[in-house]
Amino acid sequence: MLMIDDLANAWHSRNGSESWDFGGDWGGGLSHEKSIISFIKKNLLHEFPEIKITFFAVAGCTSQYTYDKPFTFSKPLDYNIESKEFFKKLAEDENVEIAYHGFNHGTPGEKTEDFTQEWKGFKSIDEACEQIAKGKEIFNTVFGQYPSGGKYGGWEYNSFADDSIDRSGFLWWCRDWMPRDVTGQVADGYYEPQFFGQNMVVAMPSTLHGFLWDVKQVDILLEERQIISIEEHVAPVRPDGLIQTPNIIDDVNELRKLFKYLRDKNIWFATGTEVAKYFTAYSFTTIYDIKSDSFKVKYSGRIADPLLTLIIDLRSLSNSGNTSIKKIILPDGNYYSNFSFLDKKGSIIMVNIPIQDGCYILKR
Repeated sequence: MLMIDDLANAWHSRNGSESWDFGGDWGGGLSHEKSIISFIKKNLLHEFPEIKITFFAVAGCTSQYTYDKPFTFSKPLDYNIESKEFFKKLAEDENVEIAYHGFNHGTPGEKTEDFTQEWKGFKSIDEACEQIAKGKEIFNTVFGQYPSGGKYGGWEYNSFADDSIDRSGFLWWCRDWMPRDVTGQVADGYYEPQFFGQNMVVAMPSTLHGFLWDVKQVDILLEERQIISIEEHVAPVRPDGLIQTPNIIDDVNELRKLFKYLRDKNIWFATGTEVAKYFTAYSFTTIYDIKSDSFKVKYSGRIADPLLTLIIDLRSLSNSGNTSIKKIILPDGNYYSNFSFLDKKGSIIMVNIPIQDGCYILKR
């Protein structure tokens, strides 16, 4: 999961020119050949088309860090027809998801260190929920739907921030930055999805720095089958003169090395929502009453018909010695016949199948 923060309808030029500096486009460059999206496509996705990106986007005008140094250009995602069409088209790419990163990202201060990250600055849960609702409406205007997930700006939040996420209907959320420890001193739970809130929001871990990663971290994540979630930002250039880090431009060569290393590994490239749906299916599914020609499923998750990978050893289910099946009939009457075979005889199958309450029939 490649996570790129701070996508916005904004760009910056240090000298106030009518175009952004190299590295100064945060998304407002749209489809221009020198935009950040064009850079990502040309310098990363062209070589690694298997990558899926979850962009975390600011819905409204992205706030500057200090009062006296604004962005050269900063507008909401729905600023005009051109911006709406661009961001909508970007989200329609099957390898792209645009998640929520706040309404404005925060409140500027006299100095950079006085900048207050958005979820750190809310004074009440009602204020937080009201601002989230405004941001979600911009998302709905642009994308035709509300965001499924998101991330706290700057990884900073106060005591009631999680409640505001829970109340606002998100499926998943990134709360904490915890690069994979290699010493064994940090519990594995930090690198795996968790649930929080009354609505069982999936807390998505962030486990790898886009530049300061090493092979030991990756190997442990692979061995433990944990999430390789890579932290990045869209642009290095900020209006306060500091460098945003990590950032996709400065780190692109390191990212190429990482994805080359991952290329021959048995992994699933996924968006945040895809991971959250799978984790929900895995956590809320019980398989029982297993017979030679059927099994039953009890599913109590909040996502309808989520996909789950099942491995079925037909040798242990057959009374007649027939270890092949033609299809699996779902509780709703539909069927699946596209299996992967894990042995030469075809008696152990793997199938990605929708999970529903009821009985699954193995048709021989």
